[in-house]
Amino acid sequence: MAKLEDIEGIIAHKIVERLELTDVDPDSISPEASLFESVKGDGGNLGLDSIDGLELIVLIYEEWDIKVSANDMPRLTTIKRTADYIRERSADAEK
Repeated sequence: MAKLEDIEGIIAHKIVERLELTDVDPDSISPEASLFESVKGDGGNLGLDSIDGLELIVLIYEEWDIKVSANDMPRLTTIKRTADYIRERSADAEK
């Protein structure tokens, strides 16, 4: 299970690796970068599609043992929001 420190950096690196985004430097991805094509953010846009979104769900499960429900998926719009979601769910699991 991946640690929760610098979770934004871990997410960026894992997304680039898993989705084989060879033209993207994970260290240059802003935490506010929009993950999906239809979402506007302040830090750019990675342009992920719905299949990539499924890969993100699998990544979160494999790295942090968190199951993302269909209702929660719309919350995962940026690296930062995804990191906040993981922190929140990890804290809930510890209770």
